[in-house]
Amino acid sequence: MIPLKDQEAIRVKFAQELLGPVKIDYFTQKELDIVVPGRQPCAYCKPTREMLQELAALSDLISLRVHNLEEERAEAAKFGVERIPGIVLRGRDSAGFKFYGMPGGTEFASFLDTIVDISRNEVLFSEESVKSLGKLKEDVRVRVFVAPTCPYCPVMARAAFQMALINPHVKAEVVEANEFPELAKRYNVTAVPLTVIGDRILIPGAVPEKALVEQVLKAVQSPAAQPSDVRGPSSPQAAEAEARREPPPAGEPGRGSGLILP
Repeated sequence: MIPLKDQEAIRVKFAQELLGPVKIDYFTQKELDIVVPGRQPCAYCKPTREMLQELAALSDLISLRVHNLEEERAEAAKFGVERIPGIVLRGRDSAGFKFYGMPGGTEFASFLDTIVDISRNEVLFSEESVKSLGKLKEDVRVRVFVAPTCPYCPVMARAAFQMALINPHVKAEVVEANEFPELAKRYNVTAVPLTVIGDRILIPGAVPEKALVEQVLKAVQSPAAQPSDVRGPSSPQAAEAEARREPPPAGEPGRGSGLILP
């Protein structure tokens, strides 16, 4: 699944950057040789499992458990997993971060960086943002819809996971929109990234860290809150146009945060 030369590069990355254990719980379905009426086949479950198995083999600090969603409902409820393929990432003391779908394309590098973030318990947000998120006392779900060809999606996905790392009241999940069309249709996803906060605030495109944190707090404080002060694309069409732009140039050498937003 992962080319051998890339596996070696990832092995080196993990050896240099991982500090603590990372647990991966993967929810899938049992593979059958026959078609069962009413049972929706999971096209990406097998390749996602193979990818995770290869990743887990690249470091002793990464462990993988595979679950059958149909047979392990209690375990799925424990992690709040509702669909497959479903990936839950956990550190030694951190809450679970969910990724629905196969983290491929532009999402793959960000997925690896999130594994490192969790392993190191490393917060990349500013002190101001960390302090603001510390005020959050209620659970709020931050769901980011992404696609494997979107250059801005990894930034918003990693930002959501960072907020969950800072405060476990943030329930972060990333959804590969193409793999879950019914869910994408429910939220009228016409362009990505689209961030949905508490089912109350929708933010198209990439927005600055400070604005994202403000909207998370606003979603909890006021059910009628609207993202009028979010500095991002003002429409799905604008978000789509932004997604087609070339990504910003890389920053200084070293392990970048990936959180420098436009």
